Amino acid sequence: MRKVFLFVLSLFYICTTTLFAQDTKLDNLLEKVQQATTQDEKKLLITQLKEQLFQRNKKARDESNAIIEAKKKIPSKLFKHTEENR
Repeated sequence: MRKVFLFVLSLFYICTTTLFAQDTKLDNLLEKVQQATTQDEKKLLITQLKEQLFQRNKKARDESNAIIEAKKKIPSKLFKHTEENR
């Protein structure tokens, strides 16, 4: 029982750190932009931030399109069970 609990706890920890790691990367870039002293440095950091946001949005868009396509394959009419179908 204890091994199962430790396994579930470690799995939860890995999942949460992985999910929030992407947000911290964006947060770090945003902080660097705010702390940048020169305009050239700010432009470079903003470009990196835009690229990261583009990749994140593209992934979300691709996943949503895949869900929509899968939904189209699901029949919209309910199956009616009758004696004729047997």
